Amino acid sequence: MIAPPLVVATQVPPATRIYRPVLRAMSQTGAAALASGLLSALATKVIAVAGGPAALATLSTLQQLRQAAVVAATGNGQTALVRGSSALSGRERSEHVRTVACLFAAATALVAGSMILWPQPLAGFGAGAGRLIPWLAIPVALTSFLVFASAVLNALGAIGRLAMLSVIASAAMALGAWPAARAFAVGQRSALVALLTFSAAVSVAAALIALVGFHGRLEGWFHGPGSWWSGKAARSFGIMSVTLLASGLAASGALLAVRRHILFTQGLIVTGQFDAAWGLSMNQVTLVLSSVQTYYLPAVAKSRSLTERDGHISSVLTVAALTAAGVIAGIALFKPWFLRMLYAAAFEPAAAYLRWTLLGDYLKVTSWILSIPILAAGDMKMFLAADLVAYTVFVAVATGLPPARTAASSAAIGFVAMYAAHLLLCAIYLRLKLRFVPARRTLAGWVLGLAVVTAVSALNWEKT
Repeated sequence: MIAPPLVVATQVPPATRIYRPVLRAMSQTGAAALASGLLSALATKVIAVAGGPAALATLSTLQQLRQAAVVAATGNGQTALVRGSSALSGRERSEHVRTVACLFAAATALVAGSMILWPQPLAGFGAGAGRLIPWLAIPVALTSFLVFASAVLNALGAIGRLAMLSVIASAAMALGAWPAARAFAVGQRSALVALLTFSAAVSVAAALIALVGFHGRLEGWFHGPGSWWSGKAARSFGIMSVTLLASGLAASGALLAVRRHILFTQGLIVTGQFDAAWGLSMNQVTLVLSSVQTYYLPAVAKSRSLTERDGHISSVLTVAALTAAGVIAGIALFKPWFLRMLYAAAFEPAAAYLRWTLLGDYLKVTSWILSIPILAAGDMKMFLAADLVAYTVFVAVATGLPPARTAASSAAIGFVAMYAAHLLLCAIYLRLKLRFVPARRTLAGWVLGLAVVTAVSALNWEKT
């Protein structure tokens, strides 16, 4: 699992050459994420208006079932595939890609077949799911292939084409939303499954077209030397996939425990307000991180010298930190307005929790950037340990502060403590194990961003 050893290179690339690919990736992926989000919001709006609450509830249920099935069909392995395809070369890379393709195909066939032959276990999710689940196997299979194709495009460095896939998928949903909702309104419940199938099919077609441009390189990956099954590649893929799945489950469990604490101590209304602050924080951080993640992991995994790898880390950290600082400062200035616009006036008290979660967002961006090199190096024990320690800190602070602090406020403070702990652990590991030394301009940019976030938050602390 450990990446090949890096050699020391003394020649430092010019700053313009370091930042150019990061800025290009952020502009492509960030713009695509924004466009995709707007199109998804449009599709949701159309479904709600034309089909009513029942249509929206049914679509949400089907999407959740599809997502769970796709996780099972792919082993939650998109990141593992990207890392292996980027870090390895020659015969090892070919065997890794082929082995993962076999695993995806077998797991997808098992999941889709189970949905067709035994839909009863999932029928309890409501929304007439029992009758729709067999048909849902089609978009599940298509989405599984799309996950594989997207990971391959990511490893190939096709960031622009990959960004367009998300836009195309959301555009297909928006295009088919009206006829699907109208058909649902007259009793054709399967129309919403057809909508998901249509969107997935269009996305798969776009992915195949995007892959055609890399025919020469893919020929070597799939028809070059090497076997179609490698036990070593399967173990490497499995360890990383299981680790990432465990981390995701731990994150969900920690949040559920904290939400339960808020619910039982302050009630449903305050819990909803906390959820609004949490959602606003997560969405803006996701927008910043999604704009660099497709570029960052493959770039670090492919690095063959300390200077090259440190340059990637420093450049992404500088650009992402300053971008996050600007976004966070803007939200801190207009907290009540954002809460009214995105939710309702009843959610304005959530501004008190945003005081803390916005500070935590800046630390989260930094800690995420420092955790990716650990993932690229294949040290999954450290990656999982850092996550588990952070989630433990979150729950401990959220539930253990003195009664003078409300449960929701304690949870918001715990969010800051969680990412402070995660950042510290990742920074220590990178310095001691990976010998990462950030550039001076990176440190200066990060300190500047922290100062901006802290100052704006302090000046608007009481704004509710």
